[in-house]
Amino acid sequence: MADISSKTAKDVRALNFEACFEAKRERIQTQAGPIEIACMGEGAPLLSIHGGPGGCDQGLVLAMPFVRAGFRVISVSRPGYLGTPLESGVSFDDQADLLASLMDALGFDSLPVLGASAGGPVAYLLAQRHSKRVQALVVIDGVTQTYSKAEQLSVLEEAIFLSRPGLWLMDWMGRHFPASVVKGLLTTESTLREDALAERVKEVVQDPEKLSFVRMMIRTMTEQFKQRQEGLRNDLSKLAAITMLKLDAISCSTLIIHGDADADVPADDARWAHQQIQDSRLYAIPGGSHLAFWIAPGAAEAQELAISWMSQASD
Repeated sequence: MADISSKTAKDVRALNFEACFEAKRERIQTQAGPIEIACMGEGAPLLSIHGGPGGCDQGLVLAMPFVRAGFRVISVSRPGYLGTPLESGVSFDDQADLLASLMDALGFDSLPVLGASAGGPVAYLLAQRHSKRVQALVVIDGVTQTYSKAEQLSVLEEAIFLSRPGLWLMDWMGRHFPASVVKGLLTTESTLREDALAERVKEVVQDPEKLSFVRMMIRTMTEQFKQRQEGLRNDLSKLAAITMLKLDAISCSTLIIHGDADADVPADDARWAHQQIQDSRLYAIPGGSHLAFWIAPGAAEAQELAISWMSQASD
């Protein structure tokens, strides 16, 4: 198991997003292949599955509310990202099987699981294919239907979001002109327009915690971009091949959270999952973008619900 520094509860609550990049990374050998993990926090364990582009650092950033709430987050780098070779799991089915093998290697019979965005299919399929391994499932803006981002992007958007120079520029702009970056993200990731968009940008820029989240998310996409690119390309290929994920074998309690103004992953993806999973609850964040769980006005309420959901599974 990766080394986790001992901290008091007060220390854990005070952790900032920068700490996600200081967490020790460790490659774990499983029967399905090697996989990189990074851990943070104390208390009940929780598995975090990042989106794309990302890595185990992003999984920690996404799960920071749970770290601060007293969970010990085990964040993985999915195949093709950072220290996990693509050969460990090209398909989402194989990636789900890899995570089940990771639990074996770490000595866990089951874990609560958090998945977000492009990590959503893997989280869902882990619960679908290995139902006894998932204590509870929380999926935030997860993909369940065809996602053809590469085809939908304009030439300018592709140059920004799918290239190293474009992401570097976003990172630089975020440090010097944060309002422009937040506006650009929300314009792309939400259906908010004009007054609502301007108000949301102002709110994020004036909130140090939310602005820090945006900056750190960009950092999880820009730093070591070459070590993330293979995973991103694989994700785009596999996401485009999805028709509708079959999720009817999921038996754990499942919380599906989605911003109702998400322009990246449509709310229909969340509704499809809710229809398929018998023991599920669908929670819509009003006016929420693709990053609503972390930066929307209703973020605190959504986080409180998700933490409570996971806590009940860990009791």
